[in-house]
Parts: sequence; C-alpha cells; structure tokens
Amino acid sequence: MSTGEVSDRELRLMRMRSQRLLPGSELKSVAAAASKALAIQAQDVPAAALGVRARTAGLTAERARRQAARDSVCRSWLMRNTIFLFASRELAWMRPLLASRPLALAERRLRDLGGSKVAEEVLAELPALLARGPLERSALRAMLAERGATEAGIFYWVPHLAALRGILVARPALDNRQRFVAAPPDEPLDREAALARLGRRYLESHGPATPEDLAYWAKMPKGEARLAFEAAGKTVPLATERGVMVAPAWATTPPGLDERPFVRLLGWFDHYLLSWKRRDLTLPGSAESKVSYSRGVIAPTAFADGLGFATWRIERGEPAIEVVVQPFDRLPRGARPGLEREVAEIGRFLEADASLRIAR
Repeated sequence: MSTGEVSDRELRLMRMRSQRLLPGSELKSVAAAASKALAIQAQDVPAAALGVRARTAGLTAERARRQAARDSVCRSWLMRNTIFLFASRELAWMRPLLASRPLALAERRLRDLGGSKVAEEVLAELPALLARGPLERSALRAMLAERGATEAGIFYWVPHLAALRGILVARPALDNRQRFVAAPPDEPLDREAALARLGRRYLESHGPATPEDLAYWAKMPKGEARLAFEAAGKTVPLATERGVMVAPAWATTPPGLDERPFVRLLGWFDHYLLSWKRRDLTLPGSAESKVSYSRGVIAPTAFADGLGFATWRIERGEPAIEVVVQPFDRLPRGARPGLEREVAEIGRFLEADASLRIAR
C-alpha cells in the first residue's frame, strides 16, 4: 500500500490508468478495450470509436470497425438505460445482474406510450427471426408499423426492451447502420458470485473508487454496491484528499508524474467523465456547464493529467481534418506538445492529415 494521502492529481492518473488511458496501459483490440473498461459509452457510434481509440494502440477506425463486427463485441442497452459497447463475455454476466431496474423503466415507458401489447407481440417473434440471421433496424420498424405502432418513442423502447431481456444486441458494433443479432447466452452465476465479480471488475477498471461510485455507475442499491466491494477480493483502502477509497491491491501506487502534463482528447460521452458519482475531480469550477449540454449530452473534452481544460471538435476538409480546441480559460503550462501528439494520433486513427487550431 502507498503511504500518505493520495492527491487529486494522483487519483486522476490512477483512474486514467484503470481506464487504460495512460501510456503503456493501452490495449490491442476493440474487445479488450471494452472488457478492460468494463463498458464504453456508445450512444453515438463515432464517439464510441474515439473511446476505443483512446484505450488502444495501433488501431485505425477502419480496423476497429472490422473488429467490432466479430462475435466478441456488441452494443447493448443496460446501465442507466444507456447503450454501451461491451465485450460479449462481459455482457453475458452483467445483464442478468443489472437489467432489472432499467427493464422496469423500459416497460413503464412503453405502457405510457400505449405500446406494451405491440411490443410483446414483436418480442415474441424476435428469437425465431434472429435465429435465421441479422435483423435490420428498418425491418424491426416495419414490424411495428404493420401493427400500427409508428410513434418514434415506441420504436426506440422496443429494441431497448429486447436487449434488456437478453433477446438481441447490435452488431456490427461500430457501424452507423444498426443491425440486430441474437444476444450472447447468459453466463449462469448466482447473485453473490455476480456481485463479487462486479465489485472486482469495477475496481479494476475504475479504481480507486467508493461503493457510492459503483451504485451510481450501475444504478444499483448502495447496500448491494457495498456488498460487491466487500466480496471483490484483495483490495486496499486508500486515503485520498476526498476521503477513503478502495483500489485493487496491485494498483495502489500512483503512476509516475512527469513535469509536463499528460494530455488526452476524449470524445462525446466518454466513460472517463461518466463513471463516478462526482465530476468535480475531473472538471474545474464552472467547466461543467461548458461540457454538459442539454439532454445529457457530454461534449468532447481535453484533459491534462486527467483534469479537463477545454472542449474540442473535428472540422473536416478534403482530405485533411482540423482539430479545434476551445480552452475553458488558457492552455495548461506545458500542454501544447501533448495536444499536438494527440491530434497526430487522431489523424492516424482516422487515416487523415490532422492539424491543431486553438480557438480564442
């Protein structure tokens, strides 16, 4: 165990390491990135691809897209009624453990929309259809329309409900054209074993953290989150500037700190901003309002040593792209080289010449 109190900077870097966002911790495949992060936010496919980019080494967007067509990867709705990129083997045990609360919400929304009867009719037909092969999103929409369900809300909640019941997932997982296939078979675990695995895997991918962080991320009762931490195996309490947190026994030493800040450009809805109960560790002062848009949209954000300092966007030309960085105030001292490195990496991932522009 490390001695002394873990500083906020050290805590941020430890969490970035857990999320495979530090040099030397990156992975080689989409499935490995999704698994080691436990899940990657995937409401928006290009944003999910950027989440993969930040957690892997050597992939391009096209190679990532091809890998995401394999059985080892899928997108599915689960925690917080949000769609995530999963390693299929992780979803196989997580869905049975965590689906009950989002499932109740999905069923209630369909009742409110008057779509429950139609939804149940369609869901009863889906297993046989999916056994024959992939089902296009447009085909599912047509099935609902044939029964008079043309409202957009019903069409949104039906595949959502089917995913939560373990009927379907979306694959290829990084294609904008959504196609549904049969969900991976559930891995049979009793609840106690599943909670222990969740506690261990959450700490491996998000530690140092608290049970309240897990309860927020998984939308589960705090008592169950505490049980998950207690059953997680070899863990260590760490004194931090924000109170006692827990980390796996092998991950209690903060990463080495360079004089220059380590810079990362993370995309829309990135997991690094959305996986702990509080954001004030990673966003300074009034920055929350600059990053969080209406209806829960989280803007692409630039981080120095895990602390947000700007939003950013890609402006496309032919054949080049320009990465435009809009600082909240000013660039952190020494951040420019790291920014330039990240812009070059985004260009390599997208297979385009990339340049940096700082917006004033």
